[in-house]
Amino acid sequence: MVSAVLRRPTLTAFFSEMNRRAFLAMGMRSIVGGALAAIFAPLRQAFAGTSPRPRYFRRIVTRDNRSTALIEWQSDESLTSPKFFWREAGNKTELPADVDVKYFALDGHPMFVYRAALSGLTAGKVIECRLEASGRNAGTFSFRTDGGGTLQALIFPDSQCQTDYDTWARVSGEASARHPDAALWVNMGDLVDNGGSFSHWDGWQAAADASLGGRAFAPVMGNHECYSIDWEYCRPDAFLSLFGAPENGSVNYSRYYYSFDYGPVHFTVLNTQQEELAAFAPGLFEEQAAWLARDLKETKKPWRVALLHRDLIDYDAEPLTRDPFVETLVPVLEANGVDAVLTAHAHAYHRRRLRNWKRDQNGVLYIMTGNAGNCFYEVEPHEIDEIAFPDNFLNYLTLEANETRLTFRCFLPNGILKDFATLRKQAETSE
Repeated sequence: MVSAVLRRPTLTAFFSEMNRRAFLAMGMRSIVGGALAAIFAPLRQAFAGTSPRPRYFRRIVTRDNRSTALIEWQSDESLTSPKFFWREAGNKTELPADVDVKYFALDGHPMFVYRAALSGLTAGKVIECRLEASGRNAGTFSFRTDGGGTLQALIFPDSQCQTDYDTWARVSGEASARHPDAALWVNMGDLVDNGGSFSHWDGWQAAADASLGGRAFAPVMGNHECYSIDWEYCRPDAFLSLFGAPENGSVNYSRYYYSFDYGPVHFTVLNTQQEELAAFAPGLFEEQAAWLARDLKETKKPWRVALLHRDLIDYDAEPLTRDPFVETLVPVLEANGVDAVLTAHAHAYHRRRLRNWKRDQNGVLYIMTGNAGNCFYEVEPHEIDEIAFPDNFLNYLTLEANETRLTFRCFLPNGILKDFATLRKQAETSE
């Protein structure tokens, strides 16, 4: 673990000289290994007489998780004649689903991402899925659709790790084991340290795969997803290829931002990477701003929660000041009835109740969610903070919601409760 002052994201801001050399060496091994794997994969498959091994099955959120689902999985080599089947638990008849495949190369490694979109599901039912490849069973997967009632979700802050993802595996694994009824996983951006690195994405996915299970997963794009293998700003191609998030109606920027419903909550996932994407996504943020107001006005859910990677405060600035891009979003969020805004980026846990940037116990609940990886910064408290925990603090959050109550709890990885906040609708008159 390396402690560093949070500055503009550059290689030196996150790595000691030793770690920098180790990362570059690891990257070179990944490139060479990936190239050799691509060359010899067909020969290995032919001589071994075996099919490629599918892995990393997961369910990605859809706009309506009661009646639809999106299942993803991967392989290092192309699967032969993949077929996907599903049924409601207890039914004997399986229904087929079309299988789409996307190929891309990441850091010299070939990757095949498969998706099966399911529709016509029944709310609150267990769905059993089966994959075939080369005419044989190649994997099973099951999940429960959104029942539309109460919701428990796990909220994970930045999970980026500098060399391996053991810390992320521990935090996500212990949280998932401790909260088996959580139906939804959220990762608040900066899933990985380097968005162009195969080894980082593979480390993140291996850890998530061990504990995600059939929960729906909502990925939030962070600034580190917009870095190339040589630490230059770039399009977030790996993030967009790996996660088939819901469509947003955009022609040019599908899945850069999106929204979805789960239980009594409408979640709006925003893109805050204005600096990193300025050269690659012209018009993205103007488009998102217009969409945001429409999205919030159209929802009928009792709770509105916004998910942003960057926080209200720019912790690179001296003295601390408001983040200039997030500042443009706050009036839209507050004017359209958002109840809570979750942020990340600075790897610290701070809680506030604000209206128009001033403390107000009737205002919007803002939580900077903390740290779930092994990159630690020195982050100063700000005058808007009601709660600001010390640096080098690993944690996760839970969200629990019904029609009249929305509660967030902050836990240490060992399950110790550190903080909580509850919002109530006016219709509720008792505990």
